[in-house]
Amino acid sequence: MAVNFGLVTTGAGGRYPNVVRPMALAQFDTTPQSRRRAMNQKEVSRLLNAAPPERRLLYGVAFVSGLRAKELRSLTLGHLDMKRGGLHLEAGWTKNRKVGFQPLHAAILQRLKEHAESGEPTRLYEMAFKKGGSKHQPPQNALLYVPSHTARCLYRDLASAGIPKETPKGRLDFHAARVAYINFLIEGGDLDAKKCRQWPATHPSI
Repeated sequence: MAVNFGLVTTGAGGRYPNVVRPMALAQFDTTPQSRRRAMNQKEVSRLLNAAPPERRLLYGVAFVSGLRAKELRSLTLGHLDMKRGGLHLEAGWTKNRKVGFQPLHAAILQRLKEHAESGEPTRLYEMAFKKGGSKHQPPQNALLYVPSHTARCLYRDLASAGIPKETPKGRLDFHAARVAYINFLIEGGDLDAKKCRQWPATHPSI
């Protein structure tokens, strides 16, 4: 019997000597190499105090909305709804591919509006695109500036805040903001822990 990259051929004495049959694939170990942990409220406060202004707002919105980096990067001034008090989310870039609406506190909405109208997110994108030599046009009317390497920036800010990136409880990354958001909802009684997979964000699961 000849082995050929996961395929086996029958021996010469077989009924169909030239037939190639798939070899049984070994089971892959899908156990995560490390698990993600959520920041507690003290760590959130330390991170926000240590981060530069543009990332402080980004982290703050991530913590109070549970939105992912891609979703935050897709937001423009046009998605801001001061009257309804939240952000309109498009099906084209939400994880669950559905139109949504994310309520936010009025003070945060006002801060986002002022930040976007100042042109600061656009200026930061233009600087980043120029530095990276990108031939693409930077986003226009962006609500927030979201770095292309969110993890790299977060780790730098965690170090400044004296927060370890990894502990026996798990590691921290940008997505940990979403995990923290869910925990805060559960702790505040706004979300039943047994129903956390139905929380009102952009994906049916954590």
